[in-house]
Amino acid sequence: MIQIKKGSIFDSKCDLIIIPCNDLGGVSFSIQNELMVNDLPYFGKKIPKGGVAFIENTGTFANASVIGYAASVDATQQKSNEYILIQIMHKIRAYCHEQEISKINTPLLGTGVGGLSIKTSFEIVKSEFERDSNILLCIYVLSNDNYSVLSNETSMVINDTIRNPRVFISYTGTDIKNRNWVKDFACRLRQNGVDARVDIFHLKPGQDLPQWMTNELIMADKVLLICDKYYAEKADGRKGGVGWETMIIQGDMLSKQEQNKYVVILRDKDIDKSLPIYVKSKYALNWTDESQINKDFEELLLYLFNCDTEPPIGDIPPFIKDKLTQ
Repeated sequence: MIQIKKGSIFDSKCDLIIIPCNDLGGVSFSIQNELMVNDLPYFGKKIPKGGVAFIENTGTFANASVIGYAASVDATQQKSNEYILIQIMHKIRAYCHEQEISKINTPLLGTGVGGLSIKTSFEIVKSEFERDSNILLCIYVLSNDNYSVLSNETSMVINDTIRNPRVFISYTGTDIKNRNWVKDFACRLRQNGVDARVDIFHLKPGQDLPQWMTNELIMADKVLLICDKYYAEKADGRKGGVGWETMIIQGDMLSKQEQNKYVVILRDKDIDKSLPIYVKSKYALNWTDESQINKDFEELLLYLFNCDTEPPIGDIPPFIKDKLTQ
């Protein structure tokens, strides 16, 4: 899926941010300044034309987990071409599927020094990502003119495929049985079209744990809180990863008054000891009875996909109308 946005690639949250460079690793002055301001690592090495160097974000920049340096310009000839851009798009898409990355911020590659028209660049990107429902690629343009051109060209049509909701699962693995249940649960969600995010699959060696949790919570459409007595203890005591997530979630609830983003799922029959204090007043799904989970799972899917489950209101019965018109 693709979206056209006005502004800078550095302004909004994503999994992967694409930085344009030449095949010597050189970047423009404006990009170099953004890298310094945002504490992003500068690659600065040779990259084959049409290649992409992916590196983990180890700085303080909170809006991306991975940086992709895309060699979209031939430094010797000071230009780009369609073949270079096609290669880059293939590599980016393959990397995203391999690493289960679902959101990308990118400029229109090859349109500056590279000399490609914005329409040519956009059509190449569109052909690669428009029908991929697992990836949301956000194309950022700075000028009003370019934004208008692309808006008119595409009529702002985004892929008509139903979007896969991004869902973060907050849990504690203190109880091994619960950890295994969460793993199976995440797999089942993914098999049913939900981009379920959980540390078991998505936390990579070397990543900063608090930053990873923060990124996932911010980017999630919905957050599932898998509650047992160990989860409640860590949440109330602000211990470990659950404690960190609790601080972020509570802050989000207070500042944005988020009422629908967080879903509480109870996995322990001792309700009083299993719910953190801050969610005791929330409606929770009681998943302590395994026999009821299949029915409840379908209802959860409807909620995650924002399906309207409210029955329609029918016509007013004739006898009521007659009574009211007398």
